[in-house]
Amino acid sequence: MNSITGFLRKLTISSNTNDTIANNDRNTSTNQNEVASNIKGSNSEKTQEMSNQLVTERETIYDLIKDIRDPEKPETLEELNVVTEDNVIVEEFSEDKLYIKIVFVPTVPHCSLASLIGLCLREKLNTCYPDKHKLDIIVKEGTHETADEINKQINDKERIAAAMENPNLRELVTKCITDDGYG
Repeated sequence: MNSITGFLRKLTISSNTNDTIANNDRNTSTNQNEVASNIKGSNSEKTQEMSNQLVTERETIYDLIKDIRDPEKPETLEELNVVTEDNVIVEEFSEDKLYIKIVFVPTVPHCSLASLIGLCLREKLNTCYPDKHKLDIIVKEGTHETADEINKQINDKERIAAAMENPNLRELVTKCITDDGYG
């Protein structure tokens, strides 16, 4: 009888221990799920935060360039539909740098001042946008007869520097990008 009681006691202790282990496993599993969920949540929160930040940056950039004046006309680039917010692309380039791409549409397919418009866009962002960025300015495909040549010209640092050394050209760019350019 003592051996039966001892055996039952061992079974009870063993059963309680197994229950405790099973409960601990469940708790650990639950805790791991909670941790995983929190990690996923924080990643999606970071992604959402980054997405919101990029949208804000895009709006800021568009606000800077929309009021640039056309070199030939008193209207702004926004009024002439040369730039639109949809054609401003902002992405994360590196931890502390943004990639900005502006696609613009010249007023006519043979616009002789498309390069100057691109130069104005670049100068406005370089002088008014303080964050570190890599900038590409592109003529929208199919909207200008010499788009490829213009794209090369307005994205070449040496050509830009040479153009901005010309005092007449610099004055025209300044006139287009300042708020009181035609005022």
